[in-house]
Amino acid sequence: KYGTTAAAGFSAAAARNPGGTAVIDDAGSITFAELERSSNAIARGLRAAGVGPGDGVGLFARNHRGFVQAQMALDKVGANTLLLNTGFAAPQLAEVVSREGSKVILYDEEFRDIVEKGAGHLERVVTWAEGDIPEATLHELVRAHDDSDVEAPAKPGRTTILTSGTTGTPKGAQRSAKSQGLDALVGLFGRMPLQTNARNFVVAPTFHSWGGLHMLLGGLLGCTIVFNRRFDPEQTLQTIDALKPRVLAVVPVMMQRILALDPKILGKYDCSSLEMVCASGSALPGELALRWMDTFGDNVYNLYGSTEVAIASIAMPDELRAVPGTAGRPPRGVTVRILDDKGKEVPNGQTGRIFVANQNQFEGYTGGGNKEIIDGLMSSGDVGHF
Repeated sequence: KYGTTAAAGFSAAAARNPGGTAVIDDAGSITFAELERSSNAIARGLRAAGVGPGDGVGLFARNHRGFVQAQMALDKVGANTLLLNTGFAAPQLAEVVSREGSKVILYDEEFRDIVEKGAGHLERVVTWAEGDIPEATLHELVRAHDDSDVEAPAKPGRTTILTSGTTGTPKGAQRSAKSQGLDALVGLFGRMPLQTNARNFVVAPTFHSWGGLHMLLGGLLGCTIVFNRRFDPEQTLQTIDALKPRVLAVVPVMMQRILALDPKILGKYDCSSLEMVCASGSALPGELALRWMDTFGDNVYNLYGSTEVAIASIAMPDELRAVPGTAGRPPRGVTVRILDDKGKEVPNGQTGRIFVANQNQFEGYTGGGNKEIIDGLMSSGDVGHF
């Protein structure tokens, strides 16, 4: 009905377990049924505001229920969602929404100045607000519209994730919500054993591939997703101690900042519930993996990939113990080859360019262009060796 989207996962979870807790965030908790009904009403509100299938909508929000509600509603409308980096200044925002053809922006109130300067001409809806504000909010759309099931769009929309932009303006990497084969999920769960009905703390930002993947998988698996709107090292430990999540999804710099806390603070909180600390988004230094596991137990799973190539390999805790610098092994359904400058495979131990094939690769940059492809394998832009 909704392709491979957040709406598909959370709607299925609402059908299976309506009273189950879907999200715990800074505002409290919300059930799967409440999430489903509220996103139906928001979808109707967006349609009433003129958002239709294939229309571009920017989502400029931190980690909280409003992000999930907005993403689900946009999936139900069939809109093309542009995930905006919460670190953007007004000039970056202006350039990206213009290039990507956004007609509406859904944003957290704290970004009002940036939105007014960079996207003031767009129709606006607020996803998170403190107190009364002049614009429409998701909460008001929920109150004003029917929350019964909405008809699915004829064709699912697509989601555009922005690359990190380290070499200029961030590029838009587009991915359609087509139905993926099971191989990709079998491969992922074979090396990163996520479970149904667990409690997963997503600290990595949901506007980027890694946090977004854990939000999507949380819905598909019927998990309770825990969010803090802002990352703070000690607050992260407090949340783990209080809510006892099984999974923590982070980027390596967050692990570094947690380990940099005073040992007395580290010792104050019980983090024994964590069975999986899933890291990705940048290189995980081997010594950081070891220091983390020496402090919190052998629970680190490191995924190597990129916005463009999706998953390349996953390292499990025993592999990181044995060879701390490893990026692990390619999961089922993924092929990784190391090629020289002429596109030929290099012998084991020799460094070359990393090329990856799987079912989840992106479909090219929105501004045109693609990564180099050789024999169906896409360049990750990195070098490495087996």
